Amino acid sequence: MFLADEDLLSVLIPLSIIIFVALIYIFYLYWRNKNRNIEVSVDDKEAEKLKIPKSAVVIRYMERKQSAFYDVLKAALPSNYIILPNVPIEKLFEIYKRSELLMKGQYADFVIFDASYKPLLVIDLFDMSVLNLEAVNKIKSISKSVMRSSGIVVFDFKLGDHYDIDDLRRQIANAMNPLK
Repeated sequence: MFLADEDLLSVLIPLSIIIFVALIYIFYLYWRNKNRNIEVSVDDKEAEKLKIPKSAVVIRYMERKQSAFYDVLKAALPSNYIILPNVPIEKLFEIYKRSELLMKGQYADFVIFDASYKPLLVIDLFDMSVLNLEAVNKIKSISKSVMRSSGIVVFDFKLGDHYDIDDLRRQIANAMNPLK
């Protein structure tokens, strides 16, 4: 009889340990799932308070006038140049200098890069239909002076409806020519 009790204990103790660990694990899963539901409902309430749209209308990346200029610019330049639109100006400078330059939120309309992505020319388009052109020019003049003093050529170009490829080539060559 004494051996039977020992056999029973040798089975019950490991079994009770397994059941205890399983109960702790089940409680943990229940607790984790309950906290997840709370977090999701809090986020939903926050989004509802802020009236964050769940979707928005997608528009063209470039306006019609910019897109037309881009097509002419591509045709005017050799294929080894890389043309990128709407480039953050701060990305053109070294990382540790970016915060000092205070260029965050300012964009270059077009930047022409060489094959190694070194900026060669920044094209600043100006549109005479802009209502507050003076304020825009004041902001842009600061960033243009920083770029010019850093060695980046800045080319101002008036947006229009029609462009002459040869004239644009000539103007870009004149802007990039250091022997003016």
